[in-house]
Amino acid sequence: MGAEKKINRPTNSGEVAENVGAFTEVMVPIWSQLCDKVIAAYKAGEDIVVLQHFEELRATPELDVIAHDSLISAAPDLTVGAVEKKEDDRAAKKERLEYCWGRALLSARHLAGDDDEHINSIVESFEQQFGCVSGYLRALAINAESALEVLQLYQMMEGPVTTRVATAALHRFLTNDASEVSGLLQFLKLNNVPLTREFHDQLEKNFVMRMKTEDAEEVFKDMRNAGVEPVSTHPYNFIFMKTPPFKYMDLLDYYEDMLDRGIVPMNSTFRILSRQTQNGGLVNQHFSALARGTTTGSDRRHETEGHGGTQAFFATRLEELARLKSSTTLDDALRVLRRMDVEGTPLISGSVVLNVLLSVFCRAGHIEDTERVLQLAKERGCTPNGATLSRVLKKSNADRFLQAELILPDALEAGDVRLSDITDVMCHFFNNGMRSQVVRILRAYVVRCYRNPTESIPHTVASWALRLGPFDWALGFLAILLASNDEPLSDRIQRRMHEVVKENRSREILKVLEGHKWDRRSILLAPQLQEPTNSSDGAGEVNGRSSEGGNSGGGHHRRDMGPSWMSAMHLVLKEMDVEKEVLMGYKAKLSALINDAKKKRDN
Repeated sequence: MGAEKKINRPTNSGEVAENVGAFTEVMVPIWSQLCDKVIAAYKAGEDIVVLQHFEELRATPELDVIAHDSLISAAPDLTVGAVEKKEDDRAAKKERLEYCWGRALLSARHLAGDDDEHINSIVESFEQQFGCVSGYLRALAINAESALEVLQLYQMMEGPVTTRVATAALHRFLTNDASEVSGLLQFLKLNNVPLTREFHDQLEKNFVMRMKTEDAEEVFKDMRNAGVEPVSTHPYNFIFMKTPPFKYMDLLDYYEDMLDRGIVPMNSTFRILSRQTQNGGLVNQHFSALARGTTTGSDRRHETEGHGGTQAFFATRLEELARLKSSTTLDDALRVLRRMDVEGTPLISGSVVLNVLLSVFCRAGHIEDTERVLQLAKERGCTPNGATLSRVLKKSNADRFLQAELILPDALEAGDVRLSDITDVMCHFFNNGMRSQVVRILRAYVVRCYRNPTESIPHTVASWALRLGPFDWALGFLAILLASNDEPLSDRIQRRMHEVVKENRSREILKVLEGHKWDRRSILLAPQLQEPTNSSDGAGEVNGRSSEGGNSGGGHHRRDMGPSWMSAMHLVLKEMDVEKEVLMGYKAKLSALINDAKKKRDN
């Protein structure tokens, strides 16, 4: 028989690019080589050669080892995972051999269809060799005129039909007539036969064979009418290769149907689509970009943003959907995310797809729609940016400012927000008495400036913060402003502080600031705004009283009950509900500024 065959295989697919020629010798067992020969000869229609190789296979001593191994239990000292792996390996070997026995049986039937004795001997040889009943081979051995008749006779002669028996019926007869397949599936459903991926593959393959000589769309329609679900790119590839016009759906509708079924496109699919859309502009760019890739499916999602398809393709499809079908729901629109996942195109931060979902498909009066979209985007590593904010604000959606509030924190992190957009949002909330919304926007700025010390709060934004009042709040935000940048206090900031003065104590503090001519270092050292020597960072009221505006300064007030820089800042940061790290960080910054000013004064 000869020695086992040696073949060279890459040691690791991921290593090939770096170590060209890094191969290891893999021993292919003789029985496996003979299985390959049996299958190849059967595909070539060489029935005599099939039976010759089959006899060689039966004579191989390795079969006795495989048969013996399939009958004994796994070693008791193996782990559960090792036992499962061993059982899977045994089952795979046995199924492959059973399949080869089946090719020999079918070849024998082709050569001598009425020689039942020979055919039955093939079935018996397998069952004796492996000590089991083979429903697969027994189904192949049944004399019948169709796959359905095979199943009906098997049920009468042998008992309940199994998935393996159903697969045998398809291997025996090329079943691609819609009515015949429909009857077959109905029989399997009535008898509660579970269907495997292999079974669905075989059903699909039978219809794909028709597509080679018939209109692919018509065959696809027959396939679907028969109840056969597509499971691979093959039927779609035949449709994509068709010369337009299409009969039932256009090219991109078929493509989206494929993605909706979770079928991962192959590179060959992208190449076909790239050729078919040569004059398609944006569509062609999308498929051409994908066709240039070298990976598929989930692997494509882990590559850089430069790989995969274009965001604009999916965004344009969404806009077309909204224009052609105004009743489209958010659920329908969100299918785009699943399609991108299947295709392997990542949803990048600030994606135009996200912009369209937020600005077109989120219902007015349902802010939960926006929350849902943002959460789904976040799960895919996508956050909104300045472009997202601008797109939302340009729409006439009544919820656009509430949407903007949800978008702003992440958009600020991206660092590309237009100041005019921020101003529009804050102006809307301020004019409508929505203090908490303004505070949340300010919080996002405060946190960002803490995380990014080189950035500062724009005076335009600070101006809105000061207008919120009361005076202690304005003073506290002024302290944050001093701690976050070293710019001179603008005339606008000074005017805003004047506007929030309501009573005598506030006027006295304002006079102090004016007395120091709003000079940064000078006002930081104003004695009237310094901490008492026994102050603490603990929260709570002082002498049973709170600061102006009803909020406690957290134990920082002076004995005369006037606010200090630190107590006013504490009041603002507590209302913003920032993390303790941020609160203590700003206090440390302010304290360092005051100490530095003292040193410079003393020197």
